[in-house]
Amino acid sequence: LHRVDHATAVVFLDLDDELLAPRFRSAEEALALIVRAARIVGPRAGGGRVVLQTLQPRHEVVQAALHADPARLVAPERERRRVLGLPPERALAAVSGTATGGWLHPLPPGLEVAGPSNGVWLVRAENWSVLADGLAALGPRPRGVRVVVDPHRV
Repeated sequence: LHRVDHATAVVFLDLDDELLAPRFRSAEEALALIVRAARIVGPRAGGGRVVLQTLQPRHEVVQAALHADPARLVAPERERRRVLGLPPERALAAVSGTATGGWLHPLPPGLEVAGPSNGVWLVRAENWSVLADGLAALGPRPRGVRVVVDPHRV
């Protein structure tokens, strides 16, 4: 979609791959793809068509696209992220590198750590200030330790 400026139709043959991707931003990314497709094909009155093949026609992304109302995605996505403790409901950082385990201990108050999973620890806090203060309290970051605040994928 990023290489095409105009088309009369865009067909998503398996939108479920995007809707069910193991990324916490998969819903917003799927909607962004559909919106991009709609911009490429232009208005329906001009003959443009976006076709979605899915086994989940009631999914909030599909409904948001069908009704041209992205707000339909906001409430369910916010609740999902609240339950899972993901941004924007909580602050999150992904920390990786060979010296990470030692650097994260002892963990300052207000921080929670999960992992490692595939060499990445997830550090959470109630808000961005607590996360920043907690990471600063750990002291200088050792060489080879990478900290990504608000990572796009976890």
